[in-house]
Amino acid sequence: MMVFGTANPRIWDIIHECGDAKQGYYGAVNGSVKLTTAEKNVINKLSLESADKVITLCEQENISIYTYNDDKYPSQLRSIFNPPSVLFCDGILDNISDELAVTVVGTRHPSPYGINAVEKISSELSKAGFTIVSGFADGIDSAAHRAAIKENGRTIAVLGCGIDVDYPKANSDIRNAVRQNGALISEFLPGTPPLGRNFPIRNRILSGLSLGVFIAEAPCGSGALITADMAVEQGRDVFCLPPADIFNKNYQGVIKYLRDGAVPVFSHLDIIYEYYTTFSHKLLSLKPENEYISAVSDSEVFLQKNPDINIQKKITKKLMEKNYDGLSDTQLIIVKCFREDQKHIDDIIAESGFDVPVILTALTELEISGVIRSLPGKIYQLC
Repeated sequence: MMVFGTANPRIWDIIHECGDAKQGYYGAVNGSVKLTTAEKNVINKLSLESADKVITLCEQENISIYTYNDDKYPSQLRSIFNPPSVLFCDGILDNISDELAVTVVGTRHPSPYGINAVEKISSELSKAGFTIVSGFADGIDSAAHRAAIKENGRTIAVLGCGIDVDYPKANSDIRNAVRQNGALISEFLPGTPPLGRNFPIRNRILSGLSLGVFIAEAPCGSGALITADMAVEQGRDVFCLPPADIFNKNYQGVIKYLRDGAVPVFSHLDIIYEYYTTFSHKLLSLKPENEYISAVSDSEVFLQKNPDINIQKKITKKLMEKNYDGLSDTQLIIVKCFREDQKHIDDIIAESGFDVPVILTALTELEISGVIRSLPGKIYQLC
């Protein structure tokens, strides 16, 4: 990293070529690894003593150093493109791989609406057991971290500068709280200033650490959108706060992602329910559903947008509402085959197990009784 620069994919090219970082270093020094003239000039000015100085500084400042092969290195990051070769950590990162983590990002100049929404949603997610990941910048990031701290929840700050650099000054008061409730992490060497080019680089870590990325407010060109792009590439979910004003430029990036299929977040439950089935055992609490207005299963808009998901609910409801007391056992078995809106006679025969003459007789009787109706192509449907 000291030779090629932070997040340079060349690091991984050489590690893969040589087998590990140690052999890569000696290969670069002895000339067995091909380097550019610029890379040769840099490596000639460095030595292992330079790395030792960084290690000593970190030991003095109680900063942990995690390399890619360390057990405590976040396993989520191993699966992303160009993972950080080294992570500097001030705090506790040990269990991040087992935690429910969501990344919250947005503009440094949010509206009161954005701040209020992020504070409430981050607070509720923290109480439910989520770790809040953000970039420790002014604005939305700061609101997310502070909300998690207020609930004594876990929060991870991914820095765009050296781990020992006090930036931004506005967040100096919560650095210790983040450290105690989670961690500040960085892939940049200690002492690295918060240069503008650093922040897009670190965004892949923001998205890589989490299950999904929640964008609160983001104008076009916002760094938050880079994080969202990274999330899509990494297979993470993207959530968006619906805009307070569709004509406000601060929401143009959010609107773009909502149009592309991002999940709109009207409540913290919109995020929780995305992971409830898989991770319910990790949730600490869940507010009663009557406090949340969800999509109604018999809404025509909902059914049109989710036909495959909701067809079962619609048919089950139809079966429950009908009175089938007068039907024979054979007819009832056939009616129960209609788990889908329409059913071909071959499927009815296969599922019911009855012979064809029995099926044909029963279907005729059901049609006369007004329970089902026949459609072209030997297809039947519940009335």
